[in-house]
Amino acid sequence: MKLILLNKTDKKIPKKLFTDLLKVLPKVEPKVSQTEVELLLTNNAEIHELNRVYRGKDRPTDVLSFGLEDNTNLGQLVISVERTQEQAKEVGNTFEEELRFLFSHGLFHLLGYDHEVPEDEVVMLKKVYQLLGRK
Repeated sequence: MKLILLNKTDKKIPKKLFTDLLKVLPKVEPKVSQTEVELLLTNNAEIHELNRVYRGKDRPTDVLSFGLEDNTNLGQLVISVERTQEQAKEVGNTFEEELRFLFSHGLFHLLGYDHEVPEDEVVMLKKVYQLLGRK
């Protein structure tokens, strides 16, 4: 799967952090038929505005997923690099681990998984951890 990456931050983030996960994705989720996904790395202010406009939530968040009705493009993910740094410290992850977790989490949202109820959250997290190579 091809990654279309736009990094609007000053932080140097290797594309390989994400492309390695995309290589494993078909093994974890065989139903993936799309060949590309878009990722925007941004700051809290921009993700706050997107969250307000598209979800009606007037606060920054860590990751947003926008699915597309497209046979080629799985959708668009937006990750706040600022929030990722904050969250990594809060949960005891490295910045890279948290970034990979959020990217994986967003991918599974694009694939139709959700975590609104505990049973669905268990299924989704199992897929995320499988993609990350965790048990």
